Amino acid sequence: MAVKRAILFLSALLLFQASWAAAPVPEWKAEARRLMARESDYPLLVESLQRQFPLLSDKDKAAASLLIGYCQSRAGNAQAELFWMNKYLGEFRAAAVNLKFLPGAVQRKVNDFRLSWQKDFPVLWELSLAAEHGAIAYFDPPAELKLRLQASMPCDFQLLARDGALLAKGVLQAGVETVRLPAGGDFFRSASHSYRLLLNPRNAPERAIEKYFSVELEYDIPAEAEFDPAAGTLKLKGREPQPEQETETKVISQRTRFDKGLFKKTVLKDLLIGAAFFVVNATLITSTIDNADTSLFAKSSLTGARRVFNLAGIGFSLSALSKLPKVFQRERVVEEKTRDLPGAREANQALERDLASVRRQIRVQLAVRAL
Repeated sequence: MAVKRAILFLSALLLFQASWAAAPVPEWKAEARRLMARESDYPLLVESLQRQFPLLSDKDKAAASLLIGYCQSRAGNAQAELFWMNKYLGEFRAAAVNLKFLPGAVQRKVNDFRLSWQKDFPVLWELSLAAEHGAIAYFDPPAELKLRLQASMPCDFQLLARDGALLAKGVLQAGVETVRLPAGGDFFRSASHSYRLLLNPRNAPERAIEKYFSVELEYDIPAEAEFDPAAGTLKLKGREPQPEQETETKVISQRTRFDKGLFKKTVLKDLLIGAAFFVVNATLITSTIDNADTSLFAKSSLTGARRVFNLAGIGFSLSALSKLPKVFQRERVVEEKTRDLPGAREANQALERDLASVRRQIRVQLAVRAL
């Protein structure tokens, strides 16, 4: 019976191996196996893998990144090699890849190439905020945040703000290092802050890398509140402060006052000017016209002047009359009484207590996001 079971197990195993061996190889792997047989075909393979890269699964992307990095190394393209190996070691965290679809000799070369990079290339294993910063009170924030960093090898590091200002620098050893990130001023009024992290391996400074990341802020706001994080203003929906006093105005007496100064400046001035035009018109111009010695030409000219002076006198007189009502000013003697509103004061005190309670409930959730 035991022999029969063993025979059945071995048969099933052989069938599984046969079906696995017969499984079709993905097209990009078949192409890689064909083109990597000759180094002169590496540029063709790089072009093809880069074109297909967005369509691959994450596991296949890791393998493709490694192969492109190897091909770029053989072609002497150091920057392209760094880019793709940074993607393989950093983004895909040096994922184990199956290279059995390649010829044996090529497999060994690619594996040796990968091991050399893993030995000298820094991989950032952890980039996060300390657990104590999970939720922070907006109105009572800390002056700094604790950033947790861990690299795969000892590195010198520099942490820079978006504007290039140096925030921190030091050495990352094998374990987790805590870096203090300034969070003063208006830090919690902005929903996102961007940073740049430079890692420089001590045993291979030419393989320095940089990581871009941001600290994202999400605000937890109670449903009854209206809160503007950028301005730091807080209100309760449908509730506003009320005036605690009201003023009542009462008219005690009224009187009309004649403003002599205004009368002289406006009404009297226009009356005198108008009277002057009438006097000149009635005396000088009229007597000259009536004089027998005055020529006909002069009389004709003076007649026109008399009409002008007459109209000017009338105009200034009418102007004086129109300004006359303004010199009579009505004055009121009023009395203002202020009284307290106890109900409004109690409502404002209740509003202040509720605002203080809601203020303590506003929290900020922090998260680190790679860019």
